[in-house]
Amino acid sequence: MVEGFWIVQYEGMVGNGGGVVIFAKGKVFGGDTGYTYIGSYQEQGNSVKAHVKVENFLPSIPSVLGFVGDFELNIDGTLEGSVIKAIGSLPGGQAVGIALKLTKRADLL
Repeated sequence: MVEGFWIVQYEGMVGNGGGVVIFAKGKVFGGDTGYTYIGSYQEQGNSVKAHVKVENFLPSIPSVLGFVGDFELNIDGTLEGSVIKAIGSLPGGQAVGIALKLTKRADLL
């Protein structure tokens, strides 16, 4: 089950980083040093799909996609135990994307 508190590590076109994510009742909430993540997710078997709006709150911190500002990501992943390996891509078929690894740290109470 995906619901819980997760750390996320990511690698993009111009760098890498990490943050935290909470999956709860079909919703995604999280963030890192310069961005917040808010969206929704669905799980079916070991497949996890999410659509997340990524909003920049510190303009001095660029995204690992190489630009500053808000954007959306479609995330496609596979759950293996307490790890989700995923790819994040921009909607509309743009060729920019990131690799994600999420590790579950705790269940929700």
